[in-house]
This record gives sequence, structure tokens and C-alpha cells, in this order.
Amino acid sequence: MKKAIWIVLILLLISGCRYSPSDEDIVDNQAVITNLEKFMKFVENVNQGKEDKIRVVRYTDEGDALLHDLEYDGEIITSTTDTTRDEFGDGIVSTASCKSIDIKETDERMDYTLSGCDQTNRNNSVLVILK
Repeated sequence: MKKAIWIVLILLLISGCRYSPSDEDIVDNQAVITNLEKFMKFVENVNQGKEDKIRVVRYTDEGDALLHDLEYDGEIITSTTDTTRDEFGDGIVSTASCKSIDIKETDERMDYTLSGCDQTNRNNSVLVILK
């Protein structure tokens, strides 16, 4: 009986660590993207110098959430990545100030990456859209 209680408690603890995205989040779950229009509007606002903010949630193969908050103040994009929910990742929160979002297009995909960042030793990829 005690063993069963411990198992239930451990399962509750593990499930409590999962991130539940909001309806506003842009979610990339193994290349299936929801709220893509919100992301495209953010890119448009950055290009037009309009303030905006979004959260991109990407999931690892194991189902762990990687959070990427982007806030544009009309001049600078503040990028905050949070990998603390990734069991096999770095487990850190990192912030950088960036100047723009670059788009690299190939026949298979479009890569959106931050550029002109003050932190060069981090992954500045924001989203990859497969065609």
C-alpha cells in the first residue's frame, strides 16, 4: 500500500512539471505549429517598428517544453529562453538583446533567427516552418 502511494505521489510530481501553454502561445510540437498567425504578426510588427510580445513554446522529442519569450519595444527585441523544464537540456534561463529577426528560406523550410544579439554563445533560433 505504501509503495502505491509513493508511485502516485511521484507521478503527480512529474506531471506537475509539465508546461500547459496558454491560448496565446505559439506552440511548435514536432513541426506542428499552432497560432502561427500570431508569430507572423509579431515579425510584421518588428519590421514596422511596432511594440509587441509573444511566447514561443517548443517541445523536445521527449515532450519537455522550451519557452522563448520575445518582447519588442520598438527598437530592441529582448529574447528570454527558458530550458529549465527540459530534462536533458542545460536547465537555464538566458536573456539577450537583439536587433532583428532574419529569415532564411529554402525549398523545404523557413528559419526565423534573431540577429545582432549581445549574447553570441546561445541558440538564437526562434521558429522553423516546414513547407
